[in-house]
Amino acid sequence: MKKYARYISLLLASLMILALLVGCAETNDPVAETTLAPAETAAPGDSQVAETTESIYDENGYLKSSLPDELDFGGETITVLWWTDVENPEFFVEEQSGDMISDAIFQRNANVESKMGIKLEWEGIKGQYNNGVGKAYADHVGNVYASGDSTYDLMSAHSRTIALTAMYGYCADLMQAEYLDFQKPWWPAVMLDTATIGDSLYFVTGDVATNSIHQMYAIFYNKDILAQYPELVEPSTYVKEGNWTMETIQILTKELYQDLDASNSANENDFYGFTSLNWHFDAVYYGAGLKQAEKDPETLMKISPDYTSEKAANLVDIVGGWVKQGDVYINSSNYRTPFLNGNALMSMARHHDIANRLSEVSFRYGIVPIPKFDKDQERHYTVVGNPCSFYSIYTLSKDVNRAAAVLECWASEAYRLTTPAIFEMTMKLRYSETSVESEMYDIIREGIVFDFGRLFNSSLNAMSDQWDNAAIAGTPWASLSKRLEKQLVKLFKDITDSFASIQN
Repeated sequence: MKKYARYISLLLASLMILALLVGCAETNDPVAETTLAPAETAAPGDSQVAETTESIYDENGYLKSSLPDELDFGGETITVLWWTDVENPEFFVEEQSGDMISDAIFQRNANVESKMGIKLEWEGIKGQYNNGVGKAYADHVGNVYASGDSTYDLMSAHSRTIALTAMYGYCADLMQAEYLDFQKPWWPAVMLDTATIGDSLYFVTGDVATNSIHQMYAIFYNKDILAQYPELVEPSTYVKEGNWTMETIQILTKELYQDLDASNSANENDFYGFTSLNWHFDAVYYGAGLKQAEKDPETLMKISPDYTSEKAANLVDIVGGWVKQGDVYINSSNYRTPFLNGNALMSMARHHDIANRLSEVSFRYGIVPIPKFDKDQERHYTVVGNPCSFYSIYTLSKDVNRAAAVLECWASEAYRLTTPAIFEMTMKLRYSETSVESEMYDIIREGIVFDFGRLFNSSLNAMSDQWDNAAIAGTPWASLSKRLEKQLVKLFKDITDSFASIQN
């Protein structure tokens, strides 16, 4: 019974979320909060823990924010520039509808307005990065900036769009603002290590962005297919034993291809060991603990030695050899089709790309993190898809500290409301069959990492894409990366010069 205890507790907690959100709607109480207790809080009746945590945890078991209780901005308007082409709901909804995630977003915003004494006002434009949209977003903010307009307070867009906007000087240094507390659990633990430029931080993500959860990379697998091969071990078992590696995943997916339609050519109707996209394979690069860019005390940031390392070259050879076996299906338009049709053992994708379709499948499924490079690697790493929302404070905001307080409150309320609704209920229970899947989700989320090589990819000669393409094609990486390094040194200098001029 013990192995089901966590699953049962999650189910009960999720029912509480639903009941309380419904209750908020019935009572029209804009500041009511949910009572889902996170796993690390004290057990009922544990008086010793309760006494020591009473001052830092709220009545529902969540860590309190550091915001002063008396903070009130007297009904001031906070204007948020948001991106209308965001992939999953995140920013605002007009009214409660009974949908758990939408209602959590509604309640989060109502709580922020009530606690901060502000009114949120929304202005939306496209903020995706591709096809010049990201540049158009940055140019829009630049035109507002050039006119001296201080209308905006907070801004959010596609991760690469906000990075570009910051490079132009339109995002305030969050490290200089009051109220933001990056030691709190609603901000990723690696934020200050991997997202700062020198001593400055211009954009953030975390619980504040629902899409930071939706966009996590993971590997889904078909349990029914696995059961047909008694010699194969559950991937989750390998994870728990510390042996979920690139070697292991190749063993599991080897020699599974079947030409089901007898067409003598690989297509979506056939059976595969593994499916994905070519540009999803940078999840494997980061999963191996490699970086593309890193901070530098003298130049702010630089190309990481990992990029041209023997390990990166070996990983290209491993992936290239794996793909050439014929058991891996890579297609930009329908890579998910074989897996969702029950004709693939595994698929690697951003979470929402697969999970949003799992209600349509008839097979049993599981989820595991991206594999480690080898068993000597201590932990699993999870990169987040580029369409994740990043947030910043507009440089000319009327009151940067007020905007920072609202952003901190927003993230804190998201930690209490939207993250439980998405992560605990929608993902860990709707998409999870046992407590094992819930454990896998925890490992995936705890491993989140960021990298400037991805954020500034287009300004760095498609730095991330170069490794992906080489890996899929099996192109020798040692020589190619050395040629790329010569170009990247100059491109990194262009970026760091921009930020240096901002900081000076």
